[in-house]
Amino acid sequence: MTVTTKRSDATRQALLQAARAEFAEHGLSGARVDRIAEAAGVNKERIYGLFGSKDKLFDVIVVDTMREFIDVVQPLAESDPGEYVGKLFDYHRANPQLLRLLQWEALHRGADAHDVNGWRAAHYERKFDYAQQTFADEPDPRLVLLALCGLANWTHAVPQVTRLLLGAAAEDTDATRDFMKRFARSALGHAAAEQPRHMVNGLTDEESAGAPPSTDPSDSLPAEDTHVPMTTRHIAAGAPLGTSEPPTAEDYDPVDRAAARLRAAQAAAETAREELATALRAAHAEGAGANQLARQVAGTLSRPVVLKLLAD
Repeated sequence: MTVTTKRSDATRQALLQAARAEFAEHGLSGARVDRIAEAAGVNKERIYGLFGSKDKLFDVIVVDTMREFIDVVQPLAESDPGEYVGKLFDYHRANPQLLRLLQWEALHRGADAHDVNGWRAAHYERKFDYAQQTFADEPDPRLVLLALCGLANWTHAVPQVTRLLLGAAAEDTDATRDFMKRFARSALGHAAAEQPRHMVNGLTDEESAGAPPSTDPSDSLPAEDTHVPMTTRHIAAGAPLGTSEPPTAEDYDPVDRAAARLRAAQAAAETAREELATALRAAHAEGAGANQLARQVAGTLSRPVVLKLLAD
């Protein structure tokens, strides 16, 4: 690398750093090229020479900040919804610039998200594939991913609303994060596997051995209804997983029973999905084309998911 190239790269990085701070603080309309150039120690004409315009510089800053985010956090590696939410929450709490940039973009451009060399389109295609694979049992996995992002980001996006709702408790961001993690797990049925013994049928509890028959009306529920997730009442009380009080009869309502049946159906769907994956791989090994198989299961699995299954 020549001295000139090194100097050019250093200039570009200085401009990107100065521009990120300026845009995060003042937005697309309020940012000033003069201030960016002064902070970077270059002539403002250099900005136009490298990026073309202030709008295009903003686009580069958004993508550059998003790249840094996924390099550091890699939230798509998490299959546990609670950990996914926790990673997003922690990152945006410690690094507010990305969320601010996205808010400024939404304010000035609405739903029009500008791209740079197709990077954002490719990034969200990967997020779509992740949602399809991780939340395949949900009617629309993309909406699940959107909901998880909302859980993680909303309190940072509108801190004033958080303060109005929580009062002094808004200062305890760790408690807020932990609640969001528990809520995400409970909403997607991941909490059931982490519950203590009191969350399962009392007949399987070694402490209940030899005890007289219970008169608790919840004990007469079918077995499929005994593995219920923590209710919002338990989560809102702030009890950590594994230490909350046992659910009472009021928690075993028709919603809980329907949710239990849905979880059973989801488990069956997961088994069927694995069987389909096995059949697809076998057909592919026998010579069936990937695109042909993707068309064959259209409406059941998306083409990207089929291609990934066959590549694994």
